[in-house]
Amino acid sequence: MIHFVIGTRAQLFKMAPVMLECEKRGLEWRWIYTAQHKDTIEQSIETFKLPDPAYTVVNWDTEAKTMGKMWQWFWRMMVALTRGRKILAGKTGKKHIVVTHGDTITTWWAALLGKLYRCKVMHVEAGLRSGHYFSPFPEEINRIVTSRLTDYHMCPGANLLDNLKRRRGKKVNTVYNTQIDTLAFGLKRCETAPLVIPEGKYVVVSLHRYESIFNKEKMVKIISLLDDVSKQFPLKFVQHPATAEQLDKLNLREKLESNKNIELLPRLEYLPFIKLIKHCEFMITDGGGNLEELYFMGKPTLLFRMVVERPEFLGLTAELSKLDRAKVLKFMKEYKKYKKPRIVPEHSPTDMCVDLLAPYGGKAA
Repeated sequence: MIHFVIGTRAQLFKMAPVMLECEKRGLEWRWIYTAQHKDTIEQSIETFKLPDPAYTVVNWDTEAKTMGKMWQWFWRMMVALTRGRKILAGKTGKKHIVVTHGDTITTWWAALLGKLYRCKVMHVEAGLRSGHYFSPFPEEINRIVTSRLTDYHMCPGANLLDNLKRRRGKKVNTVYNTQIDTLAFGLKRCETAPLVIPEGKYVVVSLHRYESIFNKEKMVKIISLLDDVSKQFPLKFVQHPATAEQLDKLNLREKLESNKNIELLPRLEYLPFIKLIKHCEFMITDGGGNLEELYFMGKPTLLFRMVVERPEFLGLTAELSKLDRAKVLKFMKEYKKYKKPRIVPEHSPTDMCVDLLAPYGGKAA
């Protein structure tokens, strides 16, 4: 049996092509939901025409969008490890595999679940490193822990294999992230999404990393920089639930709402979001997933980060601002030079993952 463990919307987006390919090939698979992100997850499931999760680890009506709720969720996740056999539907042992993705707390929890119950573990989007234990935090530590528990490291780039040379297991260069297959799905369908695109030029903003939104000093600086950008471009600020919560908690929402060139939007479903960024001039983000997605699209990207795990994208489609005002202003003048043709891969990273998963799903590779 192939067990996919998903906790966030981003993980669902990137793993949906792999799950759908398993279904297409007639493999035995199921997915387990940890509910780290809960808002709009039902719409996401519908977007990709996926079945409902076979098991939900944490049943609650909210999501881990504040530090208090994160600790509540984390405690329930750790307790849940004691019922791992039930979570895995009794399908444990080396003939079964747990597939985990990315760099969230769910990522290493899923790998630990697999190891505790003697399953093999596949980590998709493996090998990324910033080189700083606490930047980004906790993502960098999540990756390191996961790599110690993994049997199949699916690395989106040959350079990432070097980061895992001390780790056991099979290392595979998938060239690109499975996100490139998700993006192909989205671009094919996004124009049908019920979202009205603004007339004229605009910029999309998406910020959600804990290292940013839970630091008031940094958030004040970010809002000041957004104010600078808004003097030249209208901003469409798509709010992650945790971001929206922190804007209220830090008393910063009024500052944004008072700027007529900044529009605060709720978190969008996948197809409307792809449609919005497809037509924007450039995007401001702190998300690693956004960075890679925008690279595939050839869309100029301004990173509101201090360090980045994929430096190979810098100077191509992306610029690392380090929250420096001079760099932000310079990028606005030169952003068109970061525009590139869309990347269409010769080989699907999804297929490479499923080729390895096939024996665990009841078919020979």
